[in-house]
Amino acid sequence: MKKILLTTLCLIAISFTNAQTIIDTVSIGAGYANQKWYSLQNDEQGSAPKNNWDIAFDPSGFGTSIHINSVIGTMLWTYPSADTTGWATIDTTGINSWVPKYNSDTSWVIGAFDKGAVTSNANDVGWGIYNSITHIITGDSLFVIKLSNGSYKKLWIINSTGTGYNFKYADLNGSNLQTKFISKSAYANKIFGYYSLQTNTALDREPVTTANWDLLFTQYTAFVPTPYTVGGVLSNKGVRVAQADNVSNPVTFNNWFGQPYKTAINEIGYDWKAFTTSWLIAQDTVYFVKSKTGDIWKMRFTGFGGSSNGNYIFSKEKLSTVGINENNEVKASVSIYPNPSNSSNVTVLYDLEKNYSNAQLNIFDITGKLITQENLNNTIGFYSHTINTQNLKAGVYVVSIKLNNTTIQQKLIVN
Repeated sequence: MKKILLTTLCLIAISFTNAQTIIDTVSIGAGYANQKWYSLQNDEQGSAPKNNWDIAFDPSGFGTSIHINSVIGTMLWTYPSADTTGWATIDTTGINSWVPKYNSDTSWVIGAFDKGAVTSNANDVGWGIYNSITHIITGDSLFVIKLSNGSYKKLWIINSTGTGYNFKYADLNGSNLQTKFISKSAYANKIFGYYSLQTNTALDREPVTTANWDLLFTQYTAFVPTPYTVGGVLSNKGVRVAQADNVSNPVTFNNWFGQPYKTAINEIGYDWKAFTTSWLIAQDTVYFVKSKTGDIWKMRFTGFGGSSNGNYIFSKEKLSTVGINENNEVKASVSIYPNPSNSSNVTVLYDLEKNYSNAQLNIFDITGKLITQENLNNTIGFYSHTINTQNLKAGVYVVSIKLNNTTIQQKLIVN
């Protein structure tokens, strides 16, 4: 009994740290001029101007998402009068009645270009059609994009071959035509590869790979309920956040293990503050953040500088640390087929190049609500796992495979 007690105490000592409160300030500048990538363990990882890009492409192996930089005034519409055969004759008459497209504020894998997929077509990804034989997505839609300088362009995502994206754009009258290719490999292990239509330039803006940051301090478009630009904090892929409200003693409240953790990237978001005649901070709100490495951090916001300096002031404490044997690089690949799906089953193919202590499949809806949870094989090998989608309503889901303390996510569309 004494030996067991000592072993238990040893494990607890490994798992729970002596919390030390750190006060930090992240500044994105006057007028919210920048974006800053932040590691809870290692602090700021770098920054980039918010206004030097217009569109962004998901460079992951199975990624199809394309985003717009809506916070600087970029707007996007799907051309309603013709498919790609109408490239030469695009007419913006009546554009004020067209429905603009925006990025999701809850997931990185749904961009403005992905909105509006035809639900009757299981292979429609929003901007193109997926061919299950060639695995090429061919663009079937034309877009009109308004840039932050007030100019309008017509834009066509020609295709995605798996190695990257082919696209072209021009002035509405066809002048200044540009045909470009964005290589996925050029932005390996980044959330996005970026492009400026104003300077005809591809950009590698993210200062570090996704393994090295947890939070993005930025502006983004939220829906309150109409689209509105806010200053807030978004979470990296694989990071989960639990929000505890109305906490009577937030300084001493450390019940991180009793909270529901969510994958929505805006779980921290912007609503920890409000403006009347000055900025008011929700002092009774506590966030518990499960970082990229699996550590648990407690965050409390204590101040906000607004547009005058873009200062985010907060405290952080590490409450729990990941075991050393679980802090290795994940070596696995995941594929979902068919995707989009209109059948009763979806197949998840996953290849594990090493053994894991646990492997778990979770399906979340677009709000971050957990829909289903299943255990997977966790030893080296190539596996096929069937998901029954019969009870899933039509919509967009995130399929998350958790391997030890790291998560691989893929978007699933159910029609």
